[in-house]
Amino acid sequence: ISDYLRKYVSRIRKNAPVVVIPNGVDIDNFCRDFSYGELSALQDKVGIKPGERAIITISRLVLKNGISDLVKAVAILSGKEKEPVFKLLLLGEGEQKDELLKLVETLGVKDKVIFIGQVNHDELPKYLKISDIFVRPSLSEGLGNAFLEAMAASVPIVGTPIGGIPDFLKDEETGLFCEVGNPEDIVQKIEKLVFDDALRKKIVENALKLVKEKYDWEIIAGEYAKLYL
Repeated sequence: ISDYLRKYVSRIRKNAPVVVIPNGVDIDNFCRDFSYGELSALQDKVGIKPGERAIITISRLVLKNGISDLVKAVAILSGKEKEPVFKLLLLGEGEQKDELLKLVETLGVKDKVIFIGQVNHDELPKYLKISDIFVRPSLSEGLGNAFLEAMAASVPIVGTPIGGIPDFLKDEETGLFCEVGNPEDIVQKIEKLVFDDALRKKIVENALKLVKEKYDWEIIAGEYAKLYL
């Protein structure tokens, strides 16, 4: 599903024929619009107040997704006196949840990190639409479908330059790269997207164009048809 995994297979079986066909995105689902009432009701439900900025991550709560680094970044942001106030929406469940709950308590950001839990896939676009930035500082990644879904929902992304992520994240073109295991750098990239309107607009437009041209499920299905028929 990514060039990274193609190279991995080729190292193990040098002569094996390998075709890269990435996972796709339901473009119609993630590009759809919601009414002001629907979005404001969800903001009220999760605790996002007017003027606050929402950072979202959608993933299993496991070590490889780097969620602890993101929580630490939010703690750094909350320690700054300047506006705006940042809130982090964590969508997903996993074995690291108890550890993350303790980390949030230790860092004093219990009011800034909102554990949403598992969300129906059809509801994900609505959560993305109330969010300002998608961040997943992965330690490893085969591809990262949640990034593509955020791009389709016109939410700018921040990710690490590892695994399959560079297939779709081109720095300052379709997203921003952050360093692996570096909460301070995550903070810098979040602030860059918040305060640089021109860059944010460019990234959102380029990312949406890319997912429509390369990752629409209709296109992916066609690639499988070519392979098998």
